[in-house]
Amino acid sequence: MKLLLIHADAFEYWTERPTKLAEPDPVANLRKENLTVAFVAVEPGDLQKIDLAVAEIHKVLDMQHSKDLLLYPYTHLSETLSSPAEAVQVLKQLADKLGCDRAPFGWYKRFHLQAKGHPMSEFSRRL
Repeated sequence: MKLLLIHADAFEYWTERPTKLAEPDPVANLRKENLTVAFVAVEPGDLQKIDLAVAEIHKVLDMQHSKDLLLYPYTHLSETLSSPAEAVQVLKQLADKLGCDRAPFGWYKRFHLQAKGHPMSEFSRRL
């Protein structure tokens, strides 16, 4: 699993069109303020790394003094991707354990990110 975590003043996404792997009935548009956005690429075997990912994300949230989180599927972080079914399963489990929102898997989306820009505002993790 690869993670890019950015502390943001604001983040908003809009679904544009589905891929053939798109989740049905997505939240088409979501805007949040004062949050951390976790861009996530799910790799083979990541179902066994859920608890590790939750712990690492909590560490970053603590360092950023961030209380809100959005998971955003982002396949561009890895060249070795899991199956789409495994990716959705991992993202759902992460969202459940972290108590956060997530952007839909398998959709072309536009987004606007306003990063905070402080020294602890950007982290990457490989799990």
